[in-house]
Amino acid sequence: MSRHGDNINVYLLKKVLLAFGTLLLTQILFYAANTTIFHVGSAGEWLGIVWGNIVFGFATIATILLPYIALTALPVKARWNRWYRIVSEILYVVPILIIVVANCSNTAYYQFTFRLLTADIFDYLGVGGQMGTLLPIFAIDYWYAWVFAVVIMVLFFIANSNIKLLPQRRFGQHTAADATMFATIALITLLLVRGGITHRLQLADATRYCQPKNAALVDNDAYSILRTIGKPTVGSVNYMSNEQANQLFDPTFVPAAKPSTDTLHTAPRPNIVIIVLESFAQEYMGCYNNGVLPSYTPFLDSLATQSVVYQGRANSKKSIEGITAITSSVPTLSSTAFTQTPAGKAYTTGLPGLLKPSGYHSGFFHGGYNGTMDFDKYCKQVGFDDYFGKNEYEADVHTGNDYDGAWGIFDGPFFDFTLRKLDSYKQPFLAEIFTVTSHHPYPIPDNVKELFAEGPHPILKCVAYTDYCLRQFFAQARHADWYENTLFVIVGDHSGPNITPIYNDYEGWYSIPMMFFSPKNMQGREDERIMQQVDILPTILDILEIDTTCTSFGTSLLRSPNHGRFVAFGNNYALMVTNAPDGSHTLTTLPTKGSDNTPQTDTLKALLQQYSNLFSDKKHYEKEN
Repeated sequence: MSRHGDNINVYLLKKVLLAFGTLLLTQILFYAANTTIFHVGSAGEWLGIVWGNIVFGFATIATILLPYIALTALPVKARWNRWYRIVSEILYVVPILIIVVANCSNTAYYQFTFRLLTADIFDYLGVGGQMGTLLPIFAIDYWYAWVFAVVIMVLFFIANSNIKLLPQRRFGQHTAADATMFATIALITLLLVRGGITHRLQLADATRYCQPKNAALVDNDAYSILRTIGKPTVGSVNYMSNEQANQLFDPTFVPAAKPSTDTLHTAPRPNIVIIVLESFAQEYMGCYNNGVLPSYTPFLDSLATQSVVYQGRANSKKSIEGITAITSSVPTLSSTAFTQTPAGKAYTTGLPGLLKPSGYHSGFFHGGYNGTMDFDKYCKQVGFDDYFGKNEYEADVHTGNDYDGAWGIFDGPFFDFTLRKLDSYKQPFLAEIFTVTSHHPYPIPDNVKELFAEGPHPILKCVAYTDYCLRQFFAQARHADWYENTLFVIVGDHSGPNITPIYNDYEGWYSIPMMFFSPKNMQGREDERIMQQVDILPTILDILEIDTTCTSFGTSLLRSPNHGRFVAFGNNYALMVTNAPDGSHTLTTLPTKGSDNTPQTDTLKALLQQYSNLFSDKKHYEKEN
């Protein structure tokens, strides 16, 4: 009888170590593909990252291979049965494939979201009708992700084929020892799954080993998905009593005691046009960089000289979360987009519904596929009277020549379509226009492609194109009878790819344009206060002097003359940046290393608790049947 191979315990150990090594290789390649995003501060932080990878890595392997480990270690004769071995091997190889695919996929996707994947990715991929079109495009443009996956799998299969199990020995000898070893393996496996003896490993624990912004180098996508399957989309948070939370941050918006005298005021009941620019970042705009960086937005730079320009901040890195923040003043402070949670799918508070009693007709204009990110359902929930997407455009224009081949209708022709619709609206009206062109795969219509120079990143040419389309839009809108009595709000849905080190930090990742322009009250001033997306709703309500009470996670800029803030959610950590009257900015993150009892930390805790309370407060939504 051949003796080539290992006994069952050594064999199992080698298989687990191979799985861990495969996972670790995906982590190394993930970092290599995203070195411009991560900046490790010291050798000590690197040591923390290495140790964190060991803890999270073995927790991932023990969790995903639990059935395989149990079958292999179980002290029964069937362990050497051919079909038993085949089933066991399937339970080993398939989870490793899942690890490799998940981790390698996010080497590219992470550049857009700055978050690891969670279980809601399966819902997210199913939202919208263009996935079949986009996947081949992503596979070509981000070829290195699947090449990484193929190479790693080849290496894995080669190494796996060299791990052999000794042929079956006479069963019946050392049965007590086998039982003891099974119990030992079971205990070790459960400890690894748990992540320790005294503390059960949580996704947020990655920040114990490094700065929060580098947490993705510790945790991994496979573990993140595993730990969020079947879990509540937003967990219960109880940092303090609700009375204390209300004192620190009250999400209830109430009308101002007296009308504001801020210069944003226009004529009574102006039209409101919110233009949401896909992936626009301050980094691309001259009006925010004073000549330090090149500008790709000459029109918006000129419009800024007649507008109030704020230090805009997005509340997320995803469109599906940005639109909710802008329209409903609700940020996403968990790994699941608010509109994809049970509460968010039935949430009804939003600008169109709040303005309707004051006579405002409303429309949402987005050239993307109808159903993209469930925008059409969300718009209906919050009270938009009209929704115009790709279907409505093509039914009206009767041509397919304006489709960009990926996301929807090019910005130029869709702006023309939007203008025709607005000209038919009775005043006052609310219009929210969401552009699509400045997004991967970065297409531009052939008839204007030569007008725009190439930049250091493909998005910049698209940014210049959308800016050009905005120039045409405003040039035509000036002749409309509604134009003079309109307040335009120009904001990004989230920032695009970072290009320079200047914007590669906590604030830079979320820095977007935020401009208020009124033809009746043209002014050129820069306001250094931070203004986040969730501040738009309460600010507009104050400008219009709307007598209403609602939930808002923002602050009217007409009521906070000296300071502002923004909140966002990263890799299982929340962050808040506040600015003081002297211009200084303070960063707060939760969880954080060590003890942190600053007033900012208490405010962030209160805000997170209020967000958690939103999901249990039946006043705001009714559960779906």
